[in-house]
Amino acid sequence: MELTNRELQVLTELLKNAKTSDQEIARRIRTSRPTVARIRARLEKKGIILGYGVNVACEKIGLHINAITVYRWNNYAEKKKLEENIKYIKRLSPVAMFIRGAGIGSKNKIIISIHKSLNEYELFVRDLQEKWGNNVHDVESFLSSIDSIHKRYDLSTPILDFFKESSFKRSTVRRNHKTKTSSYRFE
Repeated sequence: MELTNRELQVLTELLKNAKTSDQEIARRIRTSRPTVARIRARLEKKGIILGYGVNVACEKIGLHINAITVYRWNNYAEKKKLEENIKYIKRLSPVAMFIRGAGIGSKNKIIISIHKSLNEYELFVRDLQEKWGNNVHDVESFLSSIDSIHKRYDLSTPILDFFKESSFKRSTVRRNHKTKTSSYRFE
Protein backbone atom coordinates (compact mmCIF):
# COMPACT_ATOMS: atom_id res chain seq x y z
CA MET A 1 0.00 0.00 0.00
CA GLU A 2 1.37 3.39 -0.92
CA LEU A 3 0.79 6.72 0.80
CA THR A 4 1.37 10.07 -0.81
CA ASN A 5 3.49 12.62 1.01
CA ARG A 6 0.33 14.56 1.99
CA GLU A 7 -1.44 11.39 3.19
CA LEU A 8 1.55 10.60 5.37
CA GLN A 9 1.59 14.14 6.76
CA VAL A 10 -2.14 14.06 7.61
CA LEU A 11 -1.89 10.58 9.11
CA THR A 12 1.10 11.64 11.22
CA GLU A 13 -0.79 14.65 12.60
CA LEU A 14 -3.83 12.48 13.41
CA LEU A 15 -1.63 9.90 15.16
CA LYS A 16 -0.19 12.67 17.31
CA ASN A 17 -3.70 13.82 18.28
CA ALA A 18 -6.86 12.43 16.63
CA LYS A 19 -8.85 15.47 17.84
CA THR A 20 -6.79 17.89 15.75
CA SER A 21 -9.12 19.77 13.43
CA ASP A 22 -8.72 19.68 9.67
CA GLN A 23 -8.09 23.44 9.82
CA GLU A 24 -5.23 23.00 12.29
CA ILE A 25 -3.70 20.13 10.29
CA ALA A 26 -3.95 22.26 7.13
CA ARG A 27 -2.10 25.09 8.90
CA ARG A 28 0.66 22.74 10.12
CA ILE A 29 1.28 21.09 6.76
CA ARG A 30 0.64 24.26 4.74
CA THR A 31 -2.37 23.25 2.68
CA SER A 32 -6.10 23.94 2.65
CA ARG A 33 -8.75 22.56 5.02
CA PRO A 34 -10.74 20.98 2.13
CA THR A 35 -7.57 19.18 0.99
CA VAL A 36 -7.08 17.74 4.48
CA ALA A 37 -10.76 16.70 4.60
CA ARG A 38 -10.40 14.89 1.25
CA ILE A 39 -7.19 13.18 2.38
CA ARG A 40 -8.77 12.08 5.68
CA ALA A 41 -11.80 10.67 3.79
CA ARG A 42 -9.47 8.85 1.36
CA LEU A 43 -7.47 7.33 4.25
CA GLU A 44 -10.73 6.14 5.81
CA LYS A 45 -11.98 4.72 2.49
CA LYS A 46 -8.66 2.88 1.94
CA GLY A 47 -9.10 1.31 5.38
CA ILE A 48 -5.92 2.90 6.75
CA ILE A 49 -7.84 4.92 9.34
CA LEU A 50 -10.21 2.49 11.04
CA GLY A 51 -11.69 4.89 13.57
CA TYR A 52 -10.94 7.42 16.27
CA GLY A 53 -10.62 6.53 19.94
CA VAL A 54 -10.73 8.04 23.38
CA ASN A 55 -8.44 7.12 26.29
CA VAL A 56 -10.48 6.75 29.47
CA ALA A 57 -9.34 6.71 33.10
CA CYS A 58 -11.07 3.36 33.76
CA GLU A 59 -10.62 3.45 37.53
CA LYS A 60 -12.57 6.73 37.68
CA ILE A 61 -15.62 5.07 36.14
CA GLY A 62 -15.50 1.96 38.31
CA LEU A 63 -13.39 -0.46 36.29
CA HIS A 64 -10.53 -1.69 38.47
CA ILE A 65 -9.25 -5.03 37.13
CA ASN A 66 -7.20 -5.51 33.97
CA ALA A 67 -7.07 -9.18 32.89
CA ILE A 68 -5.02 -11.05 30.36
CA THR A 69 -6.50 -14.50 29.85
CA VAL A 70 -4.77 -17.12 27.73
CA TYR A 71 -6.18 -20.47 26.76
CA ARG A 72 -5.96 -23.23 24.20
CA TRP A 73 -8.83 -23.87 21.80
CA ASN A 74 -8.87 -27.64 21.78
CA ASN A 75 -10.51 -28.70 18.52
CA TYR A 76 -10.04 -26.71 15.32
CA ALA A 77 -11.95 -29.40 13.40
CA GLU A 78 -15.15 -28.01 14.95
CA LYS A 79 -15.09 -24.94 12.73
CA LYS A 80 -18.68 -23.92 13.41
CA LYS A 81 -18.10 -23.91 17.18
CA LEU A 82 -14.87 -21.98 16.71
CA GLU A 83 -16.62 -19.32 14.60
CA GLU A 84 -19.40 -19.08 17.21
CA ASN A 85 -16.78 -18.73 19.95
CA ILE A 86 -15.02 -15.89 18.11
CA LYS A 87 -18.29 -14.02 17.52
CA TYR A 88 -19.34 -14.58 21.13
CA ILE A 89 -16.10 -13.27 22.65
CA LYS A 90 -15.98 -10.25 20.31
CA ARG A 91 -19.45 -9.23 21.57
CA LEU A 92 -18.57 -9.42 25.29
CA SER A 93 -18.46 -5.91 26.73
CA PRO A 94 -15.42 -6.42 29.02
CA VAL A 95 -13.25 -7.59 26.09
CA ALA A 96 -10.85 -4.94 24.83
CA MET A 97 -8.87 -7.25 22.56
CA PHE A 98 -9.13 -10.86 21.36
CA ILE A 99 -6.14 -12.41 19.61
CA ARG A 100 -5.39 -15.71 17.93
CA GLY A 101 -1.74 -16.62 17.93
CA ALA A 102 0.86 -19.09 19.14
CA GLY A 103 3.14 -19.23 22.14
CA ILE A 104 2.98 -19.45 25.93
CA GLY A 105 3.10 -23.24 25.86
CA SER A 106 0.27 -24.60 23.76
CA LYS A 107 -1.97 -21.54 24.23
CA ASN A 108 -3.46 -20.05 21.07
CA LYS A 109 -5.99 -17.44 22.27
CA ILE A 110 -5.52 -14.27 24.31
CA ILE A 111 -8.29 -12.14 25.75
CA ILE A 112 -7.50 -8.73 27.22
CA SER A 113 -10.42 -7.51 29.29
CA ILE A 114 -11.39 -4.94 31.92
CA HIS A 115 -13.64 -5.67 34.91
CA LYS A 116 -15.22 -3.93 37.90
CA SER A 117 -14.01 -6.53 40.38
CA LEU A 118 -12.25 -9.83 40.83
CA ASN A 119 -15.64 -11.48 41.35
CA GLU A 120 -16.86 -10.19 37.98
CA TYR A 121 -13.72 -11.55 36.31
CA GLU A 122 -14.20 -14.96 37.93
CA LEU A 123 -17.75 -15.08 36.54
CA PHE A 124 -16.41 -14.08 33.12
CA VAL A 125 -13.95 -17.01 33.05
CA ARG A 126 -16.46 -19.47 34.48
CA ASP A 127 -18.96 -18.50 31.79
CA LEU A 128 -16.31 -18.96 29.10
CA GLN A 129 -15.47 -22.45 30.35
CA GLU A 130 -19.09 -23.53 30.86
CA LYS A 131 -20.26 -22.26 27.48
CA TRP A 132 -17.46 -23.79 25.43
CA GLY A 133 -16.74 -26.91 27.48
CA ASN A 134 -13.80 -29.03 26.45
CA ASN A 135 -12.78 -26.65 23.65
CA VAL A 136 -11.54 -24.03 26.14
CA HIS A 137 -8.54 -25.68 27.75
CA ASP A 138 -5.63 -24.71 30.02
CA VAL A 139 -7.01 -21.29 31.01
CA GLU A 140 -4.44 -19.05 32.69
CA SER A 141 -4.76 -15.46 33.82
CA PHE A 142 -2.62 -12.46 34.61
CA LEU A 143 -4.53 -9.88 36.67
CA SER A 144 -3.58 -6.38 37.69
CA SER A 145 -5.29 -3.33 39.06
CA ILE A 146 -5.96 -0.69 36.41
CA ASP A 147 -3.89 1.88 38.30
CA SER A 148 -0.81 -0.37 38.05
CA ILE A 149 -0.69 -0.13 34.25
CA HIS A 150 2.53 1.71 33.46
CA LYS A 151 1.78 2.35 29.81
CA ARG A 152 -1.62 2.09 28.18
CA TYR A 153 -2.15 0.34 24.87
CA ASP A 154 -1.41 2.88 22.16
CA LEU A 155 -0.25 2.09 18.64
CA SER A 156 0.46 5.69 17.62
CA THR A 157 4.06 5.79 18.91
CA PRO A 158 5.20 2.54 17.24
CA ILE A 159 3.52 3.62 13.98
CA LEU A 160 5.15 7.06 14.06
CA ASP A 161 8.51 5.36 14.70
CA PHE A 162 7.80 2.98 11.81
CA PHE A 163 7.33 5.95 9.49
CA LYS A 164 10.80 7.17 10.47
CA GLU A 165 12.47 3.79 9.84
CA SER A 166 13.96 2.64 6.55
CA SER A 167 11.36 -0.13 6.06
CA PHE A 168 8.91 2.58 5.02
CA LYS A 169 10.54 3.55 1.73
CA ARG A 170 10.08 6.76 -0.19
CA SER A 171 9.76 6.53 -3.94
CA THR A 172 9.35 9.09 -6.68
CA VAL A 173 6.78 8.46 -9.40
CA ARG A 174 6.71 10.23 -12.77
CA ARG A 175 3.38 11.30 -14.21
CA ASN A 176 3.08 12.43 -17.83
CA HIS A 177 6.88 12.85 -17.97
CA LYS A 178 6.46 16.27 -16.30
CA THR A 179 5.18 16.09 -12.75
CA LYS A 180 6.86 14.24 -9.95
CA THR A 181 4.99 13.14 -6.87
CA SER A 182 6.34 11.50 -3.77
CA SER A 183 4.75 8.48 -2.24
CA TYR A 184 5.63 6.08 0.55
CA ARG A 185 5.39 2.33 0.20
CA PHE A 186 5.23 -0.37 2.89
CA GLU A 187 7.93 -2.99 2.33
